[in-house]
Amino acid sequence: MSAAALPVDRLSMGEGGTPMVALHALAERWGLAGLWAKAEYLNPTGSYKDRIAAESIRVALRDGRRGWMATSSGNGGAAMSAYGARAGLPGVLLVLEDAPAEKLASIAPYGVLRLSMPLLGPDVMARLGEIAEDHGLLLTITAHAHNPEGMRGADGIGEEIAAHGHATHVYVPTGGGGLLVATERGLRAGGSDAAVVVAQPAGCAPIARAVSGELSRPRIDTWETRISGLQLPVPPDGDLALDAVRRSGGWGAPVADEDAWAAQSLLAQTEGIFVEPASALALAAVRQDVEAGRLGPDDQPCVVLTGHGLKDLGRFVAPEHRPAPTTLDEIPQRVQSWLGRPHETPAPHAGPGERNPRT
Repeated sequence: MSAAALPVDRLSMGEGGTPMVALHALAERWGLAGLWAKAEYLNPTGSYKDRIAAESIRVALRDGRRGWMATSSGNGGAAMSAYGARAGLPGVLLVLEDAPAEKLASIAPYGVLRLSMPLLGPDVMARLGEIAEDHGLLLTITAHAHNPEGMRGADGIGEEIAAHGHATHVYVPTGGGGLLVATERGLRAGGSDAAVVVAQPAGCAPIARAVSGELSRPRIDTWETRISGLQLPVPPDGDLALDAVRRSGGWGAPVADEDAWAAQSLLAQTEGIFVEPASALALAAVRQDVEAGRLGPDDQPCVVLTGHGLKDLGRFVAPEHRPAPTTLDEIPQRVQSWLGRPHETPAPHAGPGERNPRT
């Protein structure tokens, strides 16, 4: 069957409808009425971008496009490649030169044209729009500024959180702002009055800083963060995101990279959930706000866990993560020592009632 004849309802691979997972241990530790995780890492290619990709490819089919073109740090590229392949539409993907190898590897099997560039700023986006139009391609960048119809696919995140009914605050890890805008829109459509908190790396937090009044507009000239996917100093949906946070009664939460990595380990070792650092940054923001007194015993925050930890395995193949060599005779003593040690995840800074040093 040709791409043009493919029924749009056959495009789905089960995206959306992700569970709300209760983080019981962390809620108890931090003195919260509840703590929830919107498990977007369970989408078919491992991130929330599948929702947007499915909707974008539906638009491309509807409009009779020859294919699609997108930019990505990894997650969006994998999603567009998968759904484009399912629809029989060829794709062109521009990625950052320093995109994580694991994310790039996940794109390779789909056979799209992959090109890399050092920067993907506003000028590049504008030119790509012209190129896409000239070649009959749909520009499927995951931003309202470039792909407003496709971004509607992410509204379901907020709608599903609203239907669950418990979240008092929704923490959204944010780079370009599009996910936050869609989540807030979905929350309102679902009748929720939850406050939306924009969580960004402290070294690249234009929206969070604009919410606090430090910046007049959400854009910065210099930035420094190693959190993949959130490295956008001029977020394409920054103004929309700023309005959404303010409309919801939320605030900005800049988070140090080190705290995001610590939260990644904390979540895995405490709740059994392994996500990429961009997702964990939202959890680090919750902890930060608990310590600051912004969240208390009546609150039930929800963190949007945007991407799977399997997209961030590079840091865990270092020598220090290799299994310790042993002999059969040594195993009993090693097991006894392991069981006798305190299994407490090191914290980057003291939590409520704790006096742990920064590590």
